[in-house]
Amino acid sequence: MSTTLVTPLQWATPVEWVEAVATDTLALLSDHAHCELKAASSAQLLIAKNTQRPELVKQLLIIAHEELEHFGRVVEVIEGRGGQLTPVRGNRYAGELLRRGVLGSSPHLLDRLLVAALIEARSLERFRLLADHLPDPELSALYADLLTSEASHRAFFLDAARGHFSEEMVSSELERFAEVEASVIRELPFDHLVHSGPPPSA
Repeated sequence: MSTTLVTPLQWATPVEWVEAVATDTLALLSDHAHCELKAASSAQLLIAKNTQRPELVKQLLIIAHEELEHFGRVVEVIEGRGGQLTPVRGNRYAGELLRRGVLGSSPHLLDRLLVAALIEARSLERFRLLADHLPDPELSALYADLLTSEASHRAFFLDAARGHFSEEMVSSELERFAEVEASVIRELPFDHLVHSGPPPSA
């Protein structure tokens, strides 16, 4: 795990977000399941585009498997509560982060690794809030149990970036992407989504 480079989220989610998303936990869980599935797909896409980097491919394969396992776990919770996985929705958060953050002059791989690191960092922050403040023992335990994995994935993407690009480039691009991420997440409307904007009360 990286000890010298930390993912610098530049906006903290208010705790009121938990109370707001808790009003429809099935919707939150369904979005969470789709986030895990999309994360697995993103890892597979990175594998397909970086076959010449065998060590990166090996680690991305592990990430993809873990994300799929998490997807299945969340679906089980949904079905155990009498719900079902809703149709996939567009991920405006990730889409805006890529649209605003990616520059034509920056390396494609570095962009994708840093975007993935920031998405994992934001997920980790939200999962920690849910674990600490959800008034639902089953779900708070679920999110507490996922914290270690989210932190590991965040560290992997940062370390992968540092392993393939200079420290100076990674630090500079990470700071720039973090500014974009903070702007995007603050501006999104609130919804019962893992990566929604703040609730109106906040």
